[in-house]
Amino acid sequence: MGRIGRIVKKFFYFPVTTVALLLTSCTNILVHDAEEDGVDGMAIDFRTPALTRVAIESFTPGSSFSVWGWYVPEDAANEVFNATTVSTPDGSVWTYEGLRYWKADKTYSFYALYPSVTDLMANAATAAHYNENGDISVTAFDASKGYDLMAASATNIPGSNAEKVAFTFGHLLARVEFVGKRSTAMDGIEGFNPIIHSAKLYGMHKTADFSASAADLIDKEAISAGWTISTDESDRTTEADPFAILGEETSVSANGVTLIDALLFPQDLSIEYYFEVTYSSASDREPKTTAVQLVSLPLMTWEAGKHYRYTFTISDEDRILFDTPTVNAWGEATGGIIIVE
Repeated sequence: MGRIGRIVKKFFYFPVTTVALLLTSCTNILVHDAEEDGVDGMAIDFRTPALTRVAIESFTPGSSFSVWGWYVPEDAANEVFNATTVSTPDGSVWTYEGLRYWKADKTYSFYALYPSVTDLMANAATAAHYNENGDISVTAFDASKGYDLMAASATNIPGSNAEKVAFTFGHLLARVEFVGKRSTAMDGIEGFNPIIHSAKLYGMHKTADFSASAADLIDKEAISAGWTISTDESDRTTEADPFAILGEETSVSANGVTLIDALLFPQDLSIEYYFEVTYSSASDREPKTTAVQLVSLPLMTWEAGKHYRYTFTISDEDRILFDTPTVNAWGEATGGIIIVE
């Protein structure tokens, strides 16, 4: 899980749009035991073969997700997993308690949610669940806690041929980053040393409920529609209680320094959303605070699974210039700029 050290509120995210896992069967064939009904196949085992590790390198030791699973035709034991925690002690091998086994005459469907329900309910939500139809619901998810909420499904898998089951996790949130730079035109000017004293992101609500079908999780518009963001004004972040905040004073370079890296609900931006920065361009100048209304920049919507990068440059005379925000790109944007006096 990624962690941005200079931000007071911690954010856990993956830098790729989707994260692939393999749910593979054990290599050992288990002998049927007449006293253990249903043990007539291979154990369902979560492992990541070496050839897939590049795709999941962001899962760190100790990561965990929850799995639900059922099979048809139904019988008394058709619920295979129910929010079962699957974890990795080393970042590559996945384990869970109480082995389950494939049945050759059944067809399976699996659903997964990251982070695990245990982590979510302890820190960022009041409930999280899949039902047998593959409908997911997450209640009172607090995005300000910084968890990269992701979901996945793998359906209609025959138990007779279940050597590999692929999970591809998709992001349910949008990643929003703010980067500060120093103007290269000011290089060589004596005393020009821009400092960011503080930065805040606020005005948006912190909590929302999410519900969608497994089929909707590949549709960005459906994911956005699945979020019901709180309308309670007591849940709205403020300048005094921001969504995210820079935790320490920092110098900025010509290449840029990330000040805030946040995970937010996909949504249309509102006039209440602000990025506030306190900065100075030289040690002998008083810090200046500017609050930028996000809708004043040429971007009106955040979509799930996309990375939005807002970059501004500090120039002499304490001016900051915002570039056009980039979407799905790590490089700097080109185009018009907005000067904030």
